[in-house]
Amino acid sequence: MRTAVALLLFRRPEMTAQVFAAIREARPPKLFLIADGPRPGNDEEARECEEARAVVDRIDWDCDVVRDFARENLGLKRRIPSGLDRVFSESEEAIVLEDDCLPHPSFFPYCEELLERYRDDERIVHIAGSQLLQNPPAAASYHFSRYVHVWGWAGWRRAWNLYDVDLSDWHSESGAEREARLRRMFENEDERRYWGWVWDHSPEIDNWDAQWSYVGLSRGLLSINPNRNLISNIGFSADATNATADPLGIAGRPLEGIEFPLEHPPAVSRDEDADALASRFFRRPAPPLWHRIAGRLRAVGRGSGR
Repeated sequence: MRTAVALLLFRRPEMTAQVFAAIREARPPKLFLIADGPRPGNDEEARECEEARAVVDRIDWDCDVVRDFARENLGLKRRIPSGLDRVFSESEEAIVLEDDCLPHPSFFPYCEELLERYRDDERIVHIAGSQLLQNPPAAASYHFSRYVHVWGWAGWRRAWNLYDVDLSDWHSESGAEREARLRRMFENEDERRYWGWVWDHSPEIDNWDAQWSYVGLSRGLLSINPNRNLISNIGFSADATNATADPLGIAGRPLEGIEFPLEHPPAVSRDEDADALASRFFRRPAPPLWHRIAGRLRAVGRGSGR
């Protein structure tokens, strides 16, 4: 490998061990270990954090290691972006895995090839590893989408520089201006409601990926999605930080792998048919239910693990 890898971890040593084993097989030349700290007064969580960090101590290949371990709990919204700020300040491009995102071995060369191919193409902001569609496109190895999937991904400093966790641009606009923007972006009412609510409430919800989605959606930029699944999310469980239920049937999808040489799409353009299917992931119940969900998440107190 030529590309740096960042592993984001928290308090799940068993899952961390599985993902770390896949990284060890790939042998990246530089490894960023980004860890959140335990919440105050939670002795069990402190022990689990230490156990997860101990898993990634065993690095037995020639590798430049950066350990960025928080002493206190910062939460998803601050720990992941602050960790990625460091990653992209030191590396022009990187591959990013959370501790519950198990990659297929072909994920790493897939990312490396596409990082190089689209390095200077500012229309592209993100390379995803997961394929969540039941019937993905079959005409090439991957397709272009407006949607960002963060279960294993790769990107460039030039794209990460567009990221703003506080969504200052969105929150500087009036309600009427936001509504007009949403109507330009989305045809579907449910999808406008979903994104509008998530971005409106971003100051109070402890997440980071809705803001990353905003980078591409607000600028009409593209993500690369593989047409075969390269990431299995193994983190869905009752005690997970975020992934506690799987109503869309996307948890633990089998790893399929991808064949080389990659077959590239004939043009850099959004696959509107695939995106019409993907849009169902972003159609949600009316805002009152979202208020209850957000309140429950805040009550739980969220850390860096999903």
